[in-house]
Amino acid sequence: MSKAAWSSVWRALSFERAALVFTGLSVITLYALVLSQPTATPQKSAKHKPGVEQAGIRPLTESDWQKASRTTTRSAAKPIGVLSIAPTEKLKKIFDQIGYRLDTVRSQRQVPRFFLAAVPKDLPALREPADRKNVFVMMTLPLVLHVNELILQTRAQLQALDQRRASGKLITIEDQEFLEKVASEYGLENPDMGELLKRVDIIPPSLALAQSAEESGWGTSRFAREGNALFGQRTWRSTTGIVPKKREEGKKFKVRAFDHLLDGVKAYAQNLNGHPSYREFRARRAAMRNATGGSIDGMKLAATLSSYSERGADYIATIQTLIRINRFTAFDDTKLLDTLGKKLEGLTREQVSPDA
Repeated sequence: MSKAAWSSVWRALSFERAALVFTGLSVITLYALVLSQPTATPQKSAKHKPGVEQAGIRPLTESDWQKASRTTTRSAAKPIGVLSIAPTEKLKKIFDQIGYRLDTVRSQRQVPRFFLAAVPKDLPALREPADRKNVFVMMTLPLVLHVNELILQTRAQLQALDQRRASGKLITIEDQEFLEKVASEYGLENPDMGELLKRVDIIPPSLALAQSAEESGWGTSRFAREGNALFGQRTWRSTTGIVPKKREEGKKFKVRAFDHLLDGVKAYAQNLNGHPSYREFRARRAAMRNATGGSIDGMKLAATLSSYSERGADYIATIQTLIRINRFTAFDDTKLLDTLGKKLEGLTREQVSPDA
């Protein structure tokens, strides 16, 4: 249609009709714009979730945790998964808000189900060394306790099967497949129950905290910040590892990197529980289990880890010193809270289980 024809039509319309046409065109244009945008997950009202935006944190999605949690088929608890995108000072305020303090943990033996997926990037910037240490321990302890929970779930299933066989009951095909799967995960060719029970057991939090602090510089190392690697585990096969800047000429190893902190803690536990270098560790732990009370002593187990570092005996002395001066043994009897307080629930948009 020519410009003159458009002018004629427009003059023929009344003001009201012109307004109606303009409104209709606007609605159509807006609708087209909406359809052109990628689908987004609707956000819930902030007033129902205090502290989320202010804290700069968001809960992990189901897909975030899928890789990190495939150890067991059942979960005994519903942890809160949180990905930190906040400065450390804000994270400290969150800890205060939910009442998460190390002195309280030592006295009450309870730890909130509050999991970080990554080390805060500005952790090295904290001026006070005591602050850095506290944030690191509060970040790492729940992860270690959760990995131990998963291990104990598998151990309980093994013990139940062992009792069934001892009582003369038949083992199903599914049970046998489960045994073979666990054996493979723990470095065994055959599912020998006695050896499995030596391997499928917890890592004392005191030992895990001391080793992670030493290996990661209390969470400030490049490997911790870039690869969620708290335990300095080396790899000669991974293409995704991090090359140390001071690696000796001719060496080809890398430091393993992980998608989430939980991945690294699981790999550390699997290393101690499955690698041939730690037979003495597992034998000493099993002896502790069989002793009266069955408590596992991280300080004593540290003495078996001369193979963990090229420093040998000096490394063991360092780990034992860290356990002693930081009073890490007090955390060996701690448990993750089974229920979540309102304050903690209010800091997340939804409860997300890493084991789903």
